[in-house]
Amino acid sequence: MESAQILEGTRGLVAIPVHNEQETLGDVIRELRSNVPSRSILFVNDGSTDDSERILRESGLPYVTHPVNLGYQETLKTGIHAALAGGSSYVVFFDADGQHRIEDLRGIIELHEAEGYDLIVGSRYATGRESGFSTRSVGTWIFSRITTLLTGVRFTDVTCGLKLISRPFLDVALQLPAEDMHAELIVGLARCGAVAREQPIEVRTRSGGHSMYGFTRAILYPLKTAFVLLASIAFSRRLSP
Repeated sequence: MESAQILEGTRGLVAIPVHNEQETLGDVIRELRSNVPSRSILFVNDGSTDDSERILRESGLPYVTHPVNLGYQETLKTGIHAALAGGSSYVVFFDADGQHRIEDLRGIIELHEAEGYDLIVGSRYATGRESGFSTRSVGTWIFSRITTLLTGVRFTDVTCGLKLISRPFLDVALQLPAEDMHAELIVGLARCGAVAREQPIEVRTRSGGHSMYGFTRAILYPLKTAFVLLASIAFSRRLSP
């Protein structure tokens, strides 16, 4: 498959969450425009206060804007709603901070098309080349281990934003309790019957902007995630695609 043919002949949607990404957004737009049909792209601007909306408007690519900042999970949900409304066969999320690569987007889509997985999550750690200590990396390791135990599928990077969800499980994803649609989403969907797996990817160094995982959020995130993970397990018993 040539790069310009990503999503050609399929009804998938690439949804890109955006919040104050003016420093990297232009490069992401150019990369996606060169590789993905515009009809299969949707940027979701989550109430950005910088020049992100102007950049999106001038790009001519499809986008929607939240009037205020609703948060990461609501931005993903907007992408899911758009995929459902547009009859997409899946949605795949791709970050606007320039860290995700087109090659990995292509690999995840091709894996879904070939094998039919319902949930595919990218992992920078699956190859063993990525390392380093941080508050977030410790939390990622803990929740990846918990997710592996609860699903029976090996996960090493449950906080990765590059992930694909197939259409039969989009409604379920909207109903599950969630913090950022990471570990709790994976466990909830798997317990509802989604066939899930992890796909090795490479993550580029952030060239601009700021991570949404600041120090305070990195401390509170594990507590919130633990709570919604338990809630997701409880809710998943009553949900099915």
